[in-house]
Amino acid sequence: MRRRNAPASPPTDPALARSLPLARLSIRPGGIAALLLAAVGAVGLWVLAVGHAERRAVEAVAADARHRLEIYANNLDSAVERFDYLPSVAARDPAVAALAAAGAGQADAADVDRVNRYLEAVNASAGSAVLYLMDAAGRTVASSNWNRPDSYVGVDFSYRPYFKDARDKGLGRFYGVGTVTRLPGYFIAAPVEREGRRVGVLAVKIVLDALEDGWRVSHDAVLVADRFGVVFLSSKPEWKFHARRPLDAGTLKYLEDTREYVGLEHPPLVLPRSLQVHPALLVERDLGRYGWTIALAADAHPVEQAATTARIGVALLLLLLLASGLYVRQRVKRLREQRLAKDTLDRAYQDLERQVEARTVDLRDAQAELVQAAKLAMIGQVAAGVTHELNQPLTALRALADNARLLLEQGRQAEVSQNLVHIAGLVDRMAKISSQLRNFSRRSEGPAQPVPLPGAVQEALALLDRRLKEARVQVTVDVPEVTVAFDPVRLQQVLVNLVRNAEDATAGVAEPRIAITAEPVLLDHRPAVRVAVADNGPGLAPAVRDRLFDPFVTTKPGGQGLGLGLAISLAITQEYGGQLEARDGEARPGEGAGAVFLLTLPLIIAERDEPTA
Repeated sequence: MRRRNAPASPPTDPALARSLPLARLSIRPGGIAALLLAAVGAVGLWVLAVGHAERRAVEAVAADARHRLEIYANNLDSAVERFDYLPSVAARDPAVAALAAAGAGQADAADVDRVNRYLEAVNASAGSAVLYLMDAAGRTVASSNWNRPDSYVGVDFSYRPYFKDARDKGLGRFYGVGTVTRLPGYFIAAPVEREGRRVGVLAVKIVLDALEDGWRVSHDAVLVADRFGVVFLSSKPEWKFHARRPLDAGTLKYLEDTREYVGLEHPPLVLPRSLQVHPALLVERDLGRYGWTIALAADAHPVEQAATTARIGVALLLLLLLASGLYVRQRVKRLREQRLAKDTLDRAYQDLERQVEARTVDLRDAQAELVQAAKLAMIGQVAAGVTHELNQPLTALRALADNARLLLEQGRQAEVSQNLVHIAGLVDRMAKISSQLRNFSRRSEGPAQPVPLPGAVQEALALLDRRLKEARVQVTVDVPEVTVAFDPVRLQQVLVNLVRNAEDATAGVAEPRIAITAEPVLLDHRPAVRVAVADNGPGLAPAVRDRLFDPFVTTKPGGQGLGLGLAISLAITQEYGGQLEARDGEARPGEGAGAVFLLTLPLIIAERDEPTA
């Protein structure tokens, strides 16, 4: 930020200069005490103002960092989650189970070659690093990298925690440095079962280098530490494998036994001095599913800017006070000094006005960027869900195709036919999912056009289908066959926002329900339809109801929302001549009153070709 010049000191008048020694000589003890008190007050004001500005800036920067940290956490979860299915699905192949049961010492060479090539194909299709099979003793009998110098075939991994957890508990997860490749990665393992007993373990290794590269491009200081505090992922290469806290002897012994970070030291992690001065700039979130902690070290530059601005403001204020005192003292003596004091006040006032105007422009720009980020975050969350939905059918297609080939070789035609029916259904499901995402992601800011209301509601629900199923929300729809005047993509955006808010409101409800109904009304004496989205959550708090549609007002926990969804929906609705309001719902026995969002949309008049908006 360019530093503004402080008001220039008025030129010294010769007569005033001659009078200053006399003034100093005439100062009494009471005057000295007053000067000391004024100096103490000025220093106190300086300290309080700068401290307050720093605290406010730290709170704002930390809040923004928490939102960005939520995005990084979701990216990490998505990068790992899309491989969760892979070991368990690949382990169902009969040839895999037979080879695991035979073991490393009894396996037939032809069977090993067949499974090696099968794992190689599945690994290439899924995009993972290595997919490998271990027998009950932990020795690798087949691997996707069977034909490479760093092949896992024949290597004993029985000491690895993921092998023991998969064999004993049914699922194994582990992050560590490979003892063969010396490359770090995340391991997911599932048991291989045959005739009701576990005969081996199938594991997949995932390399997260691409995720780290993306973090570095963002210029954010992000780190992920394991349960011991060892940093194993970071956008700062110099932070990797450093320990956030001292490691005791038991931890070091465990790391040595499991070879989690084989050949690596763990010196203490030294954070920048700005984070030591302002610890709140380091925001963290627990990734309980993995036992990790993800943290983001926010940039302290905005805090330093705020402190500098506060110092300039206090200095200007003190200058104003000093100039005012001189003005009052000298007003009866020098008219010229009066004009100079007034000019000083005017310059200081103009400087403050420019600062206020500049801060206002910065705030508006930041608010516009947050609104755009909220729109992109919605598309990103929907896309993450669709990616998850597509990965499962793709893997199932591969497994069904391989099984069908084996069944065909065995002459089991009826079971082959059933597999083909399942494959056709999965293909139809993937086509429907991709079509929904393509329609929703299309950018559209065009004029109003005829949009069938039932179809728009169904498309919005289809985009949120996975989210609603996971939350076990029962959705009922009673919408008449009417056509409204709106943009189809933006209408979907509004409906998705309202349904998502209703689903969030039902969190913690034993039997969550959402009802979508519609009825004809008049809007400015023109035919319209009022769509009601009602939930059975706790309802709207009185403190939030009046500010519900204000930007950045949200009832969600920290890190789970920007508070922009309803503000954006209201702006879109008003742009197309509609209305959006919120009311309390009707109380039911044993449930909360819930909330109802009423979306009023102009209808298309049947006798005319143009929309009513």
